[in-house]
Amino acid sequence: MKCPNVESVVEALSGDVVDTIPTKRNMMFAPRSLKLLQENALLTASENRCRAILANSAINDTASLAMSVDRLSHVAPLGKPYYHKILAAYADNAAKTIERW
Repeated sequence: MKCPNVESVVEALSGDVVDTIPTKRNMMFAPRSLKLLQENALLTASENRCRAILANSAINDTASLAMSVDRLSHVAPLGKPYYHKILAAYADNAAKTIERW
């Protein structure tokens, strides 16, 4: 049996090959606008995470200070107005810092 000529059996295709799964190698050759978009998205996500950490820390610290104020108000009641002023000053400053961010 005679084998057919390879060129007559193989169909020649033309066009671009598109990878469906992005890889680091592909990212190096991505258009600049796509890279900037991805960098901005990562930066925004990081800033958002930092805001959440800051807010969570401020809430926990305010709660801890409030418990200390409550406990100290029973132990040393004469300092109660000062404890409340300190707590309010901390909470106000923490809230303003978060709002400015």
